[in-house]
Amino acid sequence: MSVFRLSKKSSLKNTLDIDAVFKSGQKISSELISLHYVGSSRKKLKIAFSVGKKSHGLASTRNKLKRLMKEAFRLNAKDIVGDAVNYDFVFVYFGSDKVSFVQVEECMKSLLLSFRNKVLS
Repeated sequence: MSVFRLSKKSSLKNTLDIDAVFKSGQKISSELISLHYVGSSRKKLKIAFSVGKKSHGLASTRNKLKRLMKEAFRLNAKDIVGDAVNYDFVFVYFGSDKVSFVQVEECMKSLLLSFRNKVLS
């Protein structure tokens, strides 16, 4: 079983690139997470994960939710990575409660399937 690896090279950090995803990109939402995406000119998949400070005041809570989203993406991204190498993704957690990994993974799977059906088909 091959698993997608998240590295520093696949991280979307540039403020201008992140702004471009929100301004000119598309959005898909699930129960807890929304996916903002836009096509890019580079041949790499770039990803960012975000959790709002207003709904989760503690940095430790935000970091845990981001780790859960990263792991759920890493385990389930093998289906779309081969086809979507020239996209920028921003995953935004908008739920107000702490949740389990199972719930985050279900939302991530539904987002990735929606993305695959909407864009790659």
